[in-house]
Amino acid sequence: MKRVIFGVVVVALVALVWFTAANHKVTANSSASNLPVYSSDGKLVLPANYREWVFLTSGFGMNYSTGGNHAPMFTNVFVSPEAYQGFKSNGKWPDKSIFVVEIYSPASHGSINKAGHYQDTFAGLDVEVKDSSRPKEWNYYVFHPAATSADALGDGACANCHGANGAVEHTFVQFYPTLLDFSIEKGLIKPTVNVPLNQSRFLKVLDAGGWEKAEQAYREDRKKNPDSDLLNERALNNTGYQLLAENKTAEAISVFTLVTKDYPKSVNAYDSLGDAYAAAGQAEPAIVASEKELALAQNDSSLTADQKKQFTELARKRIAAMKH
Repeated sequence: MKRVIFGVVVVALVALVWFTAANHKVTANSSASNLPVYSSDGKLVLPANYREWVFLTSGFGMNYSTGGNHAPMFTNVFVSPEAYQGFKSNGKWPDKSIFVVEIYSPASHGSINKAGHYQDTFAGLDVEVKDSSRPKEWNYYVFHPAATSADALGDGACANCHGANGAVEHTFVQFYPTLLDFSIEKGLIKPTVNVPLNQSRFLKVLDAGGWEKAEQAYREDRKKNPDSDLLNERALNNTGYQLLAENKTAEAISVFTLVTKDYPKSVNAYDSLGDAYAAAGQAEPAIVASEKELALAQNDSSLTADQKKQFTELARKRIAAMKH
């Protein structure tokens, strides 16, 4: 019996050693395929497996300058897994990091789609590489659709823009939602790069410091970023309803009250404020907000007939409920 057990153990150990060695080989090969490779003439070879990498973000029609007449394109950004893990561990992009920006033209009315846009024709790649073995640590490459290798771009728009405006080192982390809050919390954002307040960060300020701190942060952001739409009326309205769903009624009322101050002619703002007061069981302010909603709805020429009818019915229904 002991001899049989020993034999089974030996077989199991051999299998384990083989599996470990094989797995190590696969991991090593996978890691090697995620490193920059150059041809004999110094060109970057396109990493064939980049679609298996970590997805960072998508964009549509993004343009960092106001000039020019560029057709809007979709972009998908991928980064090598080792680079992503290294950044999350150390707060710094490790050497040999590769970023691939995949570019697609938009389409709208193909197949069953009736509204919005989807990605259609592949238009090429932009690649960014951090590699200290090269003459410059950060390099940029443009791959046309059929290209399998590309020369590094010289000093110019890409290098200058990334160096000046990248939130972390040369990378546009300000557009990577999975990494932006992490970078803010770790203090990784360059002091020269301004990141506007958004809904999630506003809520974090509210949770940590209460309404006074949150409103102060909002007002400071409005002064610093007057053109930002990250905390516009719609975003604030969504924030208020998120707080209502979490039974944070007092905070929701504060948010909706702020919206009525900044958008005093908004029918929707008073409708939302009326909802919040009703949820809190505060009949009098709920009726006041609803009456304001009624008055605005009747005089708002931007509303369609159906919208006016909807807001009017909502307000009257709320008033009737609060009076009983």
